[in-house]
Amino acid sequence: MIKDILVHVDNAEQDSSTLEAAIYLTQRFNAHLNGVHVSSLLDYAAAKDIFVAGLWEECKEDLRIAAKTAQERYKAATTRAGLSGEWHHVDGDPATTIIAQGRVVDLIVLGQPMGEPWPIARNIAGKVPLAAGRPVLFVPMVLFSGSLGKSVLIAWNDSRESARAVNDALPLLTQAERVIVMAVDPPPAESNEDSIPCADIALHLARHGVKAEVTQDTASANFVGEVLRKQAERQHADLIVTGAYGHSRLKEIMLGGVTRYMLKHATVPVLMSH
Repeated sequence: MIKDILVHVDNAEQDSSTLEAAIYLTQRFNAHLNGVHVSSLLDYAAAKDIFVAGLWEECKEDLRIAAKTAQERYKAATTRAGLSGEWHHVDGDPATTIIAQGRVVDLIVLGQPMGEPWPIARNIAGKVPLAAGRPVLFVPMVLFSGSLGKSVLIAWNDSRESARAVNDALPLLTQAERVIVMAVDPPPAESNEDSIPCADIALHLARHGVKAEVTQDTASANFVGEVLRKQAERQHADLIVTGAYGHSRLKEIMLGGVTRYMLKHATVPVLMSH
């Protein structure tokens, strides 16, 4: 079950969907919500390309205002929802802070860095799934639909990462109305040419009371991530479940990868585990 949720709260109004999704899941699972905002003076100055000593105080004031705005947004949203969650404001490295606090919760909720120009969000997205040891839900910066986990698309490639993601998503999968397990470019069956990709994981889910459909597709000239995104749109999925960083981060950076693609282009929340 999901009983502890950590949500990273930015001060940007356009990122309200992240907080709304976290509150939705908190209410759904009768969980405890922790909100955190992290101020990093060095990251802020670097992002703004500010290295003049006389402007440090101005940067500090900007960060103070940002933290206050984030807290006010969190308090207003939780009050409207009738929740009494905890609030944490930390001065330090954002990724390190979220990783440390995330290890003692069941789920971490972050904003999806879809084309985010600042390196801070990209740094968080790159480090937290790898080091936190907890599933991370990335929420797009679009209007939250109010539905999350009703129709779920699972990206399955028989890897450790995808196995972790499916296991971590079980609390959501057991309550879903529809679950689709999809393999993209599955390897040819070695022993039985009539075997069905994803059959084993579908059987495992069935033992948990999850009736899953199975399907497969080929990526051809397209990225695997693009195939998954289009399938999610065709099936009206409101959640994608996938492993995070199946390759090394260097290979992901050099060659792309499903994780990087989904972080930038997915239009529905994506639950990732490593």
